Amino acid sequence: MPSLFAHYVADLLGDKKAEIIELGCGNGRDAVFFAKEGHWVDAIDQCYNEICFLMKQYQHLDNIDFRCDDFTDMVDDEPYDVVYSRFTLHSISKEQQDRTLDWAYRNLKKDGLLCIEVRGQKNEIYKVGEAVENEKDAYILDDHYRRFLNFDDLCDYLKKLGFTLDFAAEAKDFAPFNGQNETYIRVIARK
Repeated sequence: MPSLFAHYVADLLGDKKAEIIELGCGNGRDAVFFAKEGHWVDAIDQCYNEICFLMKQYQHLDNIDFRCDDFTDMVDDEPYDVVYSRFTLHSISKEQQDRTLDWAYRNLKKDGLLCIEVRGQKNEIYKVGEAVENEKDAYILDDHYRRFLNFDDLCDYLKKLGFTLDFAAEAKDFAPFNGQNETYIRVIARK
């Protein structure tokens, strides 16, 4: 099933058929949803086995391209209508995040959207787990690295890059899961 965020972004796009890149597609659920909605999708993830599985599983979809790559170190590409990042920015360092956001700005078409959903400092597991040495607001919990973003700093950085914020909030109800309703950051930024 696609995430609520994928539905939210699809609703924003309306009838427009967009060129979307998903940064860190994981199991592919949102990328496949966008493709089935008629969008052209580049789905990027570092997990080779997962990408191989997705390529085989969805080879019948001719409007999706699964690529094994590090989205924090990509070269400039053809411009996209949407750069989609759900639960990925909190899994990388601040330096990698800034490099990725810079890349997103350069690789979006005029009026293109950067769509972000991520854990922030108001998230219920902020400061839970083992602090990562020499990294601010980063913790290891259940063998998962998570860096909790500061909402205001993220918004300020996006504006500094040249984005206009169409929507930005840190709240509950964005990604309820298994009876839990944690606080997340959601940002829609326009180039």
